Amino acid sequence: MSDQQPYHDMLDDVALYALGTLPAADAQRVRDHMATCAECRAEYAALAPAAALVGVSAETEGDLKNCPSALLKPRIMREIRASAATSSALRTSSRAPVWPAYLVAAACFAIAIITSLYNVTLSSQLRDVQNKLAASTTRSSQLASNLADERSTISEIMSSESKHFTGSDGEVVTHGEKLYVAMHDLPLPPKGKVYQAWTLAKGAKDMAPSVTFVPDSRGVAIVSLPVDARLTNTVAVSVEPEGGSKAPTSKPVLVVPLN
Repeated sequence: MSDQQPYHDMLDDVALYALGTLPAADAQRVRDHMATCAECRAEYAALAPAAALVGVSAETEGDLKNCPSALLKPRIMREIRASAATSSALRTSSRAPVWPAYLVAAACFAIAIITSLYNVTLSSQLRDVQNKLAASTTRSSQLASNLADERSTISEIMSSESKHFTGSDGEVVTHGEKLYVAMHDLPLPPKGKVYQAWTLAKGAKDMAPSVTFVPDSRGVAIVSLPVDARLTNTVAVSVEPEGGSKAPTSKPVLVVPLN
């Protein structure tokens, strides 16, 4: 081919060079030509970014999870080489320089893939934000519920209608059918141990196991016991293994009769 024809026949070869499909000798010839031809250099500069998109569309086997098909690039390259074989028969001296159709198709393929991957990324980020928001909402609801329970407990303990039964390091408070143990200056239990409440129902002979708990850093613990205060005769607290016991295994630190 001649570099001096009215239409630069080299333009199609520049497109093939941009895609990396030319043999080494032809590639060198294009490079040599572009060194002296501003038009071909400009063509290469315009085509190179789009050609690069083809390379990122299905680069390696490791991209399978992110690409619709790892066979996309080989298919595109086969089309490019097939078009290159017939491109010389389609050149005319009167046509205006245009992007080869196969390069436009390749760029469209690449852009479609990149757009799909971008949409997948956005969807994943949106789901992540929604999950975090849902978790935050759940935590906020739980905190609000706990705060409401604590306010209700304090209100009932401080109520003038409540009855207080004092013991060592604490007291038992009844408010209607509600029953509370309020402890202060309570040391942390030994490792592997917890405090456990016990209740003795009116007319019963044996203590029944109730909830386990540990005091806060100030030695304070306020615990609601799940029994009817009106049917309870005595409340006790002892140190037990984690998970609680079915019967007391240590001397009680608190024993309070409700009479």
